[in-house]
Amino acid sequence: MTLRRRLAPAVTLLLVLSVPLTGCASIPEETNAGVIRQVEEAPETSTEAQPPPENLNDTDLVRSFLEATAEPANDYAAARLHLTEQAADSWQVPSERFIVNSVNTVPKSRPETPDSVRVVGLDLHQLGKLRKDQSYVPEEKDLSLRVKVRQRSDGQWRIVDPPRKLLVTSDAFKSHYRAVSVYFLDHQREGVIPDIRWVRQNPKSTLPSRVISLLLSGPSEGFDLAMKTAIPEDTTTASNVSETDDGALLVNLRDLGDLSGKKKRLIAAQVVLTLRGVRTARVELRDEGASLLSNTEVLRPSDVSEYEQQNEAPRDVKPLAVVDEKLLVFSENAPQVPGPAGNGSYRITTAARSDDGSRVAAVVRRDGSGVELRVGAYGEELRRLGIRGNFMSRPTWRSESEFWTVVNGERVMRAIRDENGSWSVSRIDASDLPGEGNIEALRISRGGTRLAAVVDGRIVVAGIAGGDSDVSLQEPVTLSGGTGDSEIKGVDWLTGDSLVAITGRDAQPVVRVSVDGFNWDSYRPSNLRNPKLVTVGPDQRVIVADEAFLWQAKDLSDYWEVLHEIPIGASSKPFYPG
Repeated sequence: MTLRRRLAPAVTLLLVLSVPLTGCASIPEETNAGVIRQVEEAPETSTEAQPPPENLNDTDLVRSFLEATAEPANDYAAARLHLTEQAADSWQVPSERFIVNSVNTVPKSRPETPDSVRVVGLDLHQLGKLRKDQSYVPEEKDLSLRVKVRQRSDGQWRIVDPPRKLLVTSDAFKSHYRAVSVYFLDHQREGVIPDIRWVRQNPKSTLPSRVISLLLSGPSEGFDLAMKTAIPEDTTTASNVSETDDGALLVNLRDLGDLSGKKKRLIAAQVVLTLRGVRTARVELRDEGASLLSNTEVLRPSDVSEYEQQNEAPRDVKPLAVVDEKLLVFSENAPQVPGPAGNGSYRITTAARSDDGSRVAAVVRRDGSGVELRVGAYGEELRRLGIRGNFMSRPTWRSESEFWTVVNGERVMRAIRDENGSWSVSRIDASDLPGEGNIEALRISRGGTRLAAVVDGRIVVAGIAGGDSDVSLQEPVTLSGGTGDSEIKGVDWLTGDSLVAITGRDAQPVVRVSVDGFNWDSYRPSNLRNPKLVTVGPDQRVIVADEAFLWQAKDLSDYWEVLHEIPIGASSKPFYPG
């Protein structure tokens, strides 16, 4: 997706202060030059590019080059200083960066090569790439390259032909870039959801402006058909994002046009929550100088928190559990759910409850063999939907009137309820899912814009594009690199931009994974033995069932605790709404 350049031209504080008083007429009337100052979080580091250390040998120079490519300042001036003068002048920097690790440099020069010329073999492992829109995409492969270097008259080595790909080591990338969550609209356009981008940490003074630029440019390439924005397409900033005397960030938008009150509030949620992770918790949001929300001058995340509530399990809807083919409430006394679902009439193998708690979808055993799908109001009779198979994954709700399941590991089926209360089913084209296509689990994000699946033992994430009548999967991507060859056995959404997964690896049985696949963090492995089920509740409370117990943890550093107070056993299948 082509990024639109929407930020106003940068004006540095030095230029503002150097303008004569009569020049203040060029400042927009709605911006008081005496009140606004450029955002500064910490003293800026020197922007002057430093040459590589003296007397590096040929292989160390190549390694240093892969570190320097993480710093794009001044058109990659630091990296260009590793090149010969001619190569530095002609180097066309690729628009995408490829993140690599396991870098090995091996001399490859032939005997007839002049002493002043060396060929360095570069063997490395590519993890993924950073697109032009600053989104990361896993793309694993091994690479073998050759880099020619030449010794200058002063004895220093320089690269003659840099790699055609812009390669950056993962350590250098982490040192120079940080992840930010940019917020866009969910499936029903009622709330906001995060879209991970990676931005340069320096200069810190321009970080808020750069992040707002990403927000105005729209969702990332992999989800641009799944996510939408309340911000009109031609919107720009009237001035740089700056800091007021009371410490709030001033975001002054223009070309918003006529907006409904609902759209204004959604825009406020997008802006405030996007900036929350960047600089400050307080934002002055203006529309060409006037407050966007007439009754609120300064906005805090708490003022728009209602728009991100769907990113976690609801607190006011009770979780359930399948126990001995009955549906019980997942609580201390574990009472049966009212109706036939709770008394064992349906012989339930797995089930799911809608986020609002009003409906239940259940996979039940058929007479003879196989399973079939049922749905209905909570506590009432569940009707057949005509979907049958030998196996069905646990259903996953996209809204209170739509849910999906996988039949026999290959058919992704969608059930949707119309205004008259009638249910219809259709098949989703899942042919673009990578691998051999054995879909073992499927979970839709609470915002309804993305799905996470376990396909052939790997996590796959895809956007969900389209409306109520027709949907498709956008750009399925395998999240790789976190657990080696270990099999992923289950997955659930932890937050709006992260997942939790159980694996077949004893040393790493439960992991937290960012939705872009860049970060893989392990929960403590102690006590867990062969986990087989995972579900997530409010406050990122992770419930795992293993061979012996039900366990819970709320943070990566927590020790797993046995759920003694809920008497349903490890063979049960607890689940939170969604």
